[in-house]
Amino acid sequence: MEKAKNLPAKYPRLVAFVEKSLKRFPFIENYIKSLPSVRKQIDKEYDAIMASLEKDVKPYRGKFDSYPAIPAKGLSRQKVLADMQKMYQREKPRWKKGFVSGAVYHGDEGHIDFLNRVYAINSQTNPLHSDLWPSIGKYEAEVISMTANMLGASHVPPERGPICGSVSSGGTESILLAMKSYRDRGRALYGIKRPEMIAPVTAHAAFDKAAQFFKIKLRKIPIGPDFRADVKAVKRAISGNTVAIVGSAVTFPHGVVDPIEEMSELARENNIGFHTDACLGGFILPWAEKLKYNVPSYDFRLPGVTSMSADTHKYGYAAKGTSVVLYRGNELRQFQYFTTTEWPGGLYFSPTIAGSRPGGLVAAAWAAMISMGEKGYMESAKKILKTAEIVKKGIRSIPELRILNDPLWVISFASDSLDIYRVMDFMTQRHWNLNGLHRPACVHIALTLRHTQPGVAARLIKDLKAAVQFVKTNPSEKGGNAPVYGMAASIPVRSLIGDLLKKFMDLNYKV
Repeated sequence: MEKAKNLPAKYPRLVAFVEKSLKRFPFIENYIKSLPSVRKQIDKEYDAIMASLEKDVKPYRGKFDSYPAIPAKGLSRQKVLADMQKMYQREKPRWKKGFVSGAVYHGDEGHIDFLNRVYAINSQTNPLHSDLWPSIGKYEAEVISMTANMLGASHVPPERGPICGSVSSGGTESILLAMKSYRDRGRALYGIKRPEMIAPVTAHAAFDKAAQFFKIKLRKIPIGPDFRADVKAVKRAISGNTVAIVGSAVTFPHGVVDPIEEMSELARENNIGFHTDACLGGFILPWAEKLKYNVPSYDFRLPGVTSMSADTHKYGYAAKGTSVVLYRGNELRQFQYFTTTEWPGGLYFSPTIAGSRPGGLVAAAWAAMISMGEKGYMESAKKILKTAEIVKKGIRSIPELRILNDPLWVISFASDSLDIYRVMDFMTQRHWNLNGLHRPACVHIALTLRHTQPGVAARLIKDLKAAVQFVKTNPSEKGGNAPVYGMAASIPVRSLIGDLLKKFMDLNYKV
């Protein structure tokens, strides 16, 4: 598999032919993988990779007690809390000091303590029982309304609204709910039995998950040189079975805003739903626009945008586990709901995928939003965007690196002369946790308030310069994740990479 990294450069036509053939005839791939000699070699490679990863995935083995079964006698609460505190203290410095891309978006001790207190007050609540905890219903409705107004609802005339929605468990569920709603609407109103959705190749993987879960054919369209969706390709992909078109604001890989105005207008002209995925950008772009940054149109002010998703647990600075999905009109939202009237247990209904939900997280989202206020969000966005300017300038000062397009704060960089994944490996040794991407091979960092601390941006650039110099002077150095990323970016048999990821997930579940 190590040799597979060189395939695209040496045999680009062969790789393209193999990929095209395997897409058309997937049974060939399964047959090849089932051959004993091939299977043996594949398993050998997998085992070697998993062995190298296991020490990183399971760092607490031998350092803390393990509990594969319920202990015969319960441990004292002091013991439980002491062990948890030790692990917390080991993990805290990396994100606290700003070494991590995304993941922790606020991180201030006072803010964390405040949200923890909010959750503690509401830890027993469950929105499923709205009669017991009407307070959670109040919080949820207001979180939805505040998010909607931030994303253009206040500019929508009554005949084109109202903008409504739900609170979900995260961006993935928000996307799943929206796509499920479009599928069901297409079936109920237009008789579409073989639904299709159109999304750029850069759209979040949650759209692939929605396609698999809800049996929607996903038509992926290419991006242009600016890493934004190709509008002409969108137009060509539209068919009588299209139930939704998707654009991102911003894209996770490259931090750019798709041409949503043009794409959503195509959707409107063809009576098709359009979803803006603003999970990553929804709580930064409104404030960036007010700060006079160049922000393309993306929200409900565009008449063709019929749904959006925005994560309160990212730049909304809520506790992990909440997102908002928004719709243009109650009719569309009702296709999201689940109801059953024939169950012996009584009438049952739930607005999202889950039945019971942690009301404490809804309360924490509400508390975060009203305690931050517009002023707090504006100041936070300003700090992040100013830090991004420093980081971009620093990366551009390194001749061997180049930034993809001109993103606002989610910054992807690549190299035409170095193995960018080896640069990332060096950064990992310096405690950085960056995101490796492929197609094209690059690395990105999603800047947060953690990176606005004094000295963090300068440290990032200093370490990047050291990483580039190390890779230049040590061209044959091996190890780290570079071989894995290189393999993932080049092997045309994509299910091999999928199987590797499944092995990795199995590894995470090992006691």
